Amino acid sequence: MKYQLRNIPLLKKILLADFLLGGGTAVIGLCGYPLLSDFMGLPVNLIVIISAVTLAYALVALRLVTQKQPAVSLLRILIYANWIWAFISLALLIWYLPGATIWGAAFLILQVAVVGGLAYVEGTYVTRSGSGNTGTSRSR
Repeated sequence: MKYQLRNIPLLKKILLADFLLGGGTAVIGLCGYPLLSDFMGLPVNLIVIISAVTLAYALVALRLVTQKQPAVSLLRILIYANWIWAFISLALLIWYLPGATIWGAAFLILQVAVVGGLAYVEGTYVTRSGSGNTGTSRSR
């Protein structure tokens, strides 16, 4: 099945926001995890894992932004991975909320909301294409 991207300039802005949010979270988490652990009431290993996963997502988003036309297959992988990570983040929220500070709870809630929101919004820019090629589809 072929897919088509719509409004690529706006999609790239959303992917850039995905990169900046994810990359910023990752850098702060990987550089500041010793301080963040106490501040957020979350285990160090959790902060490092969330930061590493977020960095991976951010780099995929950056790759898509730098392509003249984002690869539909890679974008679909990012969207599905974001949905999976949103549900994992929801489980982490439920599991770690009792010991988290208000800042840790806010971070975990935002993690679920932002990742799920990005998955949803990015997904709205991918549509199934008909039998003809409109020049904006790309499948691999």
